[in-house]
Amino acid sequence: MQFSIITVCKNSEKTIEDTIKSVFSQTCKDFEYIIADGVSTDNTLNIIKNHKIDKLTSEPDNGLYDAMNKGIKASSGDYLFFLNSDDRFINDNVLASVAKHAGNELLYGDQVFINRQTGETSTRKHNKLNKIYLMKNTPCQPATFYRRDVFENYGDFNTDFKIVSDHEWFLRAFLKHKITSTYLGFPLTEFSMGGISTSGQKEEKLNDERDRMFGMYFSSFERRKLEFAAKYLRCFGLFFPL
Repeated sequence: MQFSIITVCKNSEKTIEDTIKSVFSQTCKDFEYIIADGVSTDNTLNIIKNHKIDKLTSEPDNGLYDAMNKGIKASSGDYLFFLNSDDRFINDNVLASVAKHAGNELLYGDQVFINRQTGETSTRKHNKLNKIYLMKNTPCQPATFYRRDVFENYGDFNTDFKIVSDHEWFLRAFLKHKITSTYLGFPLTEFSMGGISTSGQKEEKLNDERDRMFGMYFSSFERRKLEFAAKYLRCFGLFFPL
């Protein structure tokens, strides 16, 4: 079984070296590494070219998810994984550990969040997927392995969304197509806090995209019901199945 590791980047000179090193330090070597650069103007490309990348492109794109879709089309592995340019694998045995669980369409685990300024860490777990959870969260995209046929069967990332396209993809896959999945139960990556979806400047656009996204999958009544349940019932351990 081969993995396709895909990194989308632009002007990532401060972090891309650690990302690349975390890929090539994997004990499992059955992977291809694809980097889609959005025409960086800093030293990113020079850093990348110091490593033996299997497939490297540097061209304009229509945002993050357009670049990710290009990575999908360039890939040939059995499972695809998107490793952000300021993230890295949690240890050297991630690919080897995940390979033992191959089978279902999605293989997803936990993610460690790191505040680079304070050094504080926390782990986000995803062991209970249901409609309430999917209203506010999804499996962490940088902690999810996608079997390559899911994009053929359920479509690529919707580039009409610039911030929440990965969330929309998971809603589509879980609610519309009943995708098969395996929760791995261990962390896969370290995530750097402060990306586009957490920026205060993007809050208005984020809220607008979320409203449009939820309108595709929930009626107004169902959304209000699920939001109420998420706020008042989960504290008692209650949840609605998918």
